[in-house]
Amino acid sequence: MPVVLIAARHNPELEEILNDAPKEAELRFLPMEEAIPTNEGRMVGQAAKLRDHLPGVEVVFGAVREADFPFADSLKWIQQPSIGVEGHMYPALKESDVILTNCKDLGSTQLSEQAFALLLALTRTIREQHDFMKEKTWKRIDCFELSGSTVGMVGLGGVGRAMAKRAHAFGCKVLAVDIEDVEKPDYVERLEKPEWLGEMASQCDVLFSCVPSTPESHKMIDGDVFGRMKPSSYFINVTRGKVVDEEALIEALQAGRLAGAGLDVTYIEPCPPESPLWDIPNVILSSHSAGASQYVRPRALSFFVENLHRYVKGEPLEKVVDKQKGY
Repeated sequence: MPVVLIAARHNPELEEILNDAPKEAELRFLPMEEAIPTNEGRMVGQAAKLRDHLPGVEVVFGAVREADFPFADSLKWIQQPSIGVEGHMYPALKESDVILTNCKDLGSTQLSEQAFALLLALTRTIREQHDFMKEKTWKRIDCFELSGSTVGMVGLGGVGRAMAKRAHAFGCKVLAVDIEDVEKPDYVERLEKPEWLGEMASQCDVLFSCVPSTPESHKMIDGDVFGRMKPSSYFINVTRGKVVDEEALIEALQAGRLAGAGLDVTYIEPCPPESPLWDIPNVILSSHSAGASQYVRPRALSFFVENLHRYVKGEPLEKVVDKQKGY
């Protein structure tokens, strides 16, 4: 009977999902008696040390950090409750036989919704209109229509595809680059390798960043990319801040070489108070909240239960992370 440690806690209502876990698994919970639920359903507060509960555990639902990994003497599988796995990319885990799975694709809907919320707030001048409302001022100002524009997706995984579908529904021409040999969907007009990024950017009215943070993607959206974009174009990023050369982005925005940027993520998080991004008029920042949804926690737990059934049956797990690639 595999011992399963639920290390990412939720409120009792959500944990009822675990009642459908296979009977062959022994579920243990990281003690969090003094914790309180947040508005996302997570438990925060005085949590017990994970390392004290790892010996003998075969499966962990949650994060296992580098300092705790040596105490995981029986570990075979980690289920990351979210998409990002940067915290698991340390040598001991990468070189081990421990399987790492995540929740990629399960957050594509809310991430793409956030991307378009930021974009539409910029193109339809929602922030300016809101300021007018507070001043009780009735004033019309110019807006940008998305229909007929060209958008580019840097990355065409689950998130990129969700954004591309929405862009196509808006009547946009969709271009994309991806490092993997992914199949081009019908709603994407052209798909190339990342070497085409600069040329693609020069054609775009909107550039979306949809890639994970890896050594290969670090600052891949750089000064050359921003330098090729039209002064009337927009940049949107709701995935990972470290894929962007932020200094180059700030320079382009301050010089008027971009119409605006919508950022849910920044290179350093939280975004430092001294960052110019806070004060640039045509920038909208949100606090890494694109993954938030009333469905995100139930989806993660339900997927884990499904994967756990596969595990006890000896079947291949779904959404296995390539630990060498980092996604």
